[in-house]
Amino acid sequence: MDKKVNYYLREIDQLQNNEFVFPVTVEIDPSNNCMLNCSFCMFASYLKKDKCYLKWETYVNLLDELRDGGTRSITFTGGGSPLMHKKFNAMVDLALSGGFEVGLVTNGVMLDKVENPEKLTFIRVSLDASNPEMYKKIKGKNKFKRVVENVSMAIKKGATVGLSYVVCKDNKDGINSASKLAEYIDAAYIQFKPAWLNGKKFFDYKLPDGNKVIKTPRYKAYDDLPCKIASLIGIVGANGHVYYCCQYRGNDYFDLGSLEDSSFGELMRRKRPEIKPDISKCPQCRYMNYARAYKQILKSGTLFFKHKNFL
Repeated sequence: MDKKVNYYLREIDQLQNNEFVFPVTVEIDPSNNCMLNCSFCMFASYLKKDKCYLKWETYVNLLDELRDGGTRSITFTGGGSPLMHKKFNAMVDLALSGGFEVGLVTNGVMLDKVENPEKLTFIRVSLDASNPEMYKKIKGKNKFKRVVENVSMAIKKGATVGLSYVVCKDNKDGINSASKLAEYIDAAYIQFKPAWLNGKKFFDYKLPDGNKVIKTPRYKAYDDLPCKIASLIGIVGANGHVYYCCQYRGNDYFDLGSLEDSSFGELMRRKRPEIKPDISKCPQCRYMNYARAYKQILKSGTLFFKHKNFL
């Protein structure tokens, strides 16, 4: 996944010159509500504090600005469960008609409500268990069978659906079975990542074998890496606020302001120079691999950029 950075060398050049870069992709939370209660949810306190849905007018105005700014893709995620927004399918249709590629991250409980799932570039379902009993213990409700059926249905319709599995002490023994399930239902992949609890990552497990298993160190944090890569990814909460990065939804310090008061571009410019997070204290994050690739590119020196138009 770190190779993706090589598609955005112009943007990296701009970041090095402290220029503003409009995000390549934007994550949008349609909802701050969820029907489950995952034991490892990073946003549990945020969701309890601010149960809301993204306003339709705010969303429409945002899409117009993102299109004009050159954003290429949108991922509907959370926060809460994106499919709990009553206008979710209309949100997808509007984004697709605007020329955006669209992805979806969901717990899968309401995946059957998605119209034309095959039109989405990808769907990632948070499974996090290998059987009904484990699912209920981890997520508070027994929706395992329904989720698996919904995933199978979407795959049969031609959708690209992958599975994610946050590993903690209560589900680590189900890793092998989950890997086999991914192969059985022909999921595009299954991705295992450590839970982040009480400031610590859970690494007491071993990745299983399997053709569907993604083996990547993407969730291992590295010290002393630049976090400018966050500038290429925009985060919009269901409350209409813009955040610095995906891990800090609901965190006031990383809140760049409300779309009801300012435009998306203005918010992205406003506080970024003030925010300099110590990346060694960050939770597991997909930005890590991008940041490592970014650092390698910068090691190439100025000639790398000066001669970038010659092959």
